[in-house]
Order: sequence, then structure tokens, then C-alpha cells
Amino acid sequence: MGPEVSVTDSCSRPGIFATPSHFFSNLRQNRTLLKNLISRDFKNTYHGHFLGYIWSLLEPLAFTGIFVIVLLILRNEPDDLMPLRIMLGILIYSAFSKTTSVSTVSLTRNSALIQQIYFPREVLISSIAGFQMIKLILSLFIVVPYMIYASLYPSHYIFLLPVAGICAILLGNGLGMIFAIIHVRFRDLEQIITLMIRLGFYLSGVFFSAELIPKAYIPAYFLNPVAVYIEMSRTAITGEIGVLDSTYILQAVISSILVYILGMIVFKRYERKAVLYL
Repeated sequence: MGPEVSVTDSCSRPGIFATPSHFFSNLRQNRTLLKNLISRDFKNTYHGHFLGYIWSLLEPLAFTGIFVIVLLILRNEPDDLMPLRIMLGILIYSAFSKTTSVSTVSLTRNSALIQQIYFPREVLISSIAGFQMIKLILSLFIVVPYMIYASLYPSHYIFLLPVAGICAILLGNGLGMIFAIIHVRFRDLEQIITLMIRLGFYLSGVFFSAELIPKAYIPAYFLNPVAVYIEMSRTAITGEIGVLDSTYILQAVISSILVYILGMIVFKRYERKAVLYL
């Protein structure tokens, strides 16, 4: 790949408060390698041609269709925006879950590369977040035809959509950095994370709206940042804010940023010891 590799952090470990600046400094100095890793994932996923992109959209479309049919049978209430809401829920949750799961196994599945040459390993795990962001942006185009069909235009809340996507991926990447360190010692963690992600799918409002949650339980429900991000994406497109308010949004964004910073600290503190077990 001809990567541009920096070894500036090979001799010292940054302090806790210096970790974020050190982390991003390494990403900036190794930006060519970062771009190459993102490009590698892009080519592996889309197979270097347009049909690969089309195939990657079939999963969210298939899940949307299944949930719409099941919910129409159970509720017997036609809702023109139901497919759109479910589709957005699937896309946001998929961005979070894929970032978390792939980040968790990033060190073990790239052990050959890590053992061949030294490079700041945060470049490897950050490339996952970068690729998932690109994938989410490309996937969101599938909602456009339905918006046209429903004569729906983006609302003045449209800014919530990029915030929701970025924060969902930051949360997944932060958790993934912590889990990646643990995973090199305890390989069964991958199965545990997979189970938790599946449970989270049904608890994060992917196929139902927050309005269906009893009012007394709304604050507890929105303690789940991903549930907030799903509602934010729906509000951005439909303009219907429902039970969502700025307090829940701020709470979710701050929690995701804190988890991401904690992930950076844990990862930088223990990654050198962790790679010894690869």
C-alpha cells in the first residue's frame, strides 16, 4: 500500500489528559495509512464496482420489508411513514453495531499486519469508524426514493441527521476500543458482544417509535444513546420531534463523547501490552 507510517509514539505513553491530542496527532501524521485502510475496507465491501454497492443495500431493505409486513399484521394500522422510520432505525443501529463489533476484533483479525510492522494501532481502529461513516452516508441514499414517493421533504431539523450518525459511530468506536483490549485476552468476548448487539437491536426502537413507550419510562428509555440517535434521524427527515427534546439529545451526545474519550485512554494505555497476546 505504500503507507506513510509514523513511529513517534513508540517510546513513551502519553498521560491521561494528553491522550486525546496524542491520539489525533498520530492519526494526522499517519493519514495516508488511514486513507489506505479505509480504501481497503471500501473495496472489500463493495468489490470495486457499483453492483457491490447495490448488494450492500439489500440487507436494510429486506429487514425493513419484513418488519413492515409483521407490524402491519400485528397492528392492522396502515402508516405511510412506517417503512421510512424502520429504515432509518436499521441504518443508524447498523452503523453503531458494525462499528462496535468490527472494532472489538480489530486487533486480533489484523494480527499479521500488526506483527509485521509497527504503526500506531489507533490508525487501524479509527479506519473502521471512517469506513462506517462513508458506508452510512452511501446507505442513507436509499431513503430518498421513499421520501419522493411520500412527498416528504427534509425538515428544519435536518442537522440532527449528521449529528446522530457521527455520534452513533463515535459511541461504537469508543466501546470497540475498550473491547478490543479485552478481546485479545478473552476471545469469547466477541460472542458476548454479538449477543448484546442483538438484544440492543430490539431495545433501541429500531422497529417502533418512542411515542409507544409509556411516558413514565421515557427518561429511562432515552438513557440508551442509540435510541436517541434513531429518533433524531427520524425527526431530521419527517420533522416530527415527538417525545424527543434537547435534554435527551445533549445527554446522548455528551455520553458518546465521554465513552469515545475513555476508549482512547484505555486503548492507548494498554494496547502495547495487548498486542503481546496476538
